[in-house]
Amino acid sequence: MKHVRRWAAAAVLVLLLAQLLTVPAGAAKLVAITFDDGPNQTWTPQVVEALNQRGVKGTFFMVGSWVATKEDLVRSMAEQGHQIANHTWEHLNLTGLDAGEVRLQAERSRERLAEVTGQKNFWVRTPFGVRTQTVLNNIDSPLILWSQDPAAGKQVSGEKMARSVIRNIKDGDIILLHDSTQDNLDAACRIIDALQPRGYDFVTVEELFRLRGVTPRNGVIYKSVPPAADPQAYDENRLESHWAWPAISLMEDTGIMTGDEEGWHPNRRLTRAAAAVVLWRAAGEPQARRRADFLDVPKSAWYAEAVAWAEEAGVIKGTGAGRFSPAAPVTRQQLYVMVDRLLDRGSVSVGTGEVRSFEDSFRISGWAREAVERIEALGFTSRNDRELFRPQDPATRAEAAELVAWYLGVR
Repeated sequence: MKHVRRWAAAAVLVLLLAQLLTVPAGAAKLVAITFDDGPNQTWTPQVVEALNQRGVKGTFFMVGSWVATKEDLVRSMAEQGHQIANHTWEHLNLTGLDAGEVRLQAERSRERLAEVTGQKNFWVRTPFGVRTQTVLNNIDSPLILWSQDPAAGKQVSGEKMARSVIRNIKDGDIILLHDSTQDNLDAACRIIDALQPRGYDFVTVEELFRLRGVTPRNGVIYKSVPPAADPQAYDENRLESHWAWPAISLMEDTGIMTGDEEGWHPNRRLTRAAAAVVLWRAAGEPQARRRADFLDVPKSAWYAEAVAWAEEAGVIKGTGAGRFSPAAPVTRQQLYVMVDRLLDRGSVSVGTGEVRSFEDSFRISGWAREAVERIEALGFTSRNDRELFRPQDPATRAEAAELVAWYLGVR
């Protein structure tokens, strides 16, 4: 009986720990799940169905010559948001091939995938991960390899593959599987079902690079995209190529958001003080009737007038004990709530348009969900939100610029 009680107590402890692990903590943990050697008439549709049921987008490295008779499947996968990628034309071992032969393998496959999907760019993964200098010089693409290979080229059960990935997973990993067997399908389902509750979000390889602010270069090998040591850093010489450049340019022209002597800092986190000032300027710099009641807002602070208006208008509220915490970062869902409070609620209802369902929609807090859905329904679509919403990530200046630029067009 004592043993039974001990096992029961242990089971309860495991359940409690599992519940704790499901609580998101800070920025999203991102991983990409990829599949080689397709399309397969039997297994690829089942893998796609399993991913869709879980709200996950995968990356499929396809052999160009194997697309024949499966064009509708490949086209549908692309339309659903899965990333189609290039696994060469014939799945040959490229070791020892000359430059022309390597180029032919990559180009013939790229042309076939483009013909079927209407897309242009297809990142390459070579069969067997071959990475000779001849390959790197002639594929005209980044070489996308992997950091998690649970089968290591052997016949391994789905349970064993999943256990290996779940035990060793790291933020930014690229997982290698194949859409060609039942074991790989089982592994994919087990991996996703185990890691999503632990705060991992599954994205395409392209999305992984973009959300991490990394621009892959042709002829360079990539095995993972871990979080940057300084995620707020950005090369200001490349500002016009930033995904939010149109909004950034508008913010500069209107004076709502400007840079400093060192640059515009698009990836820098937006603080509560900065958010108050930006929204105050976007609203036309209205005059507040009184000072802010917050204890930590000095009358001489550069953000004092904006905070006084934001509090009075209900755009920004304290975090308890009458404090404002000006240096605290604003999360993405908080930013949506603030902008939603600026909107004229009497003019448009929440249900006027389509509300997207992100893979991580379940992570949006209840108090923020209506605001997020309302802004989506009003027609806002971020260029940086294709698969994930990342509600608890700190909002960046670029993300704020894009949302405020939209607000200026609908207010």
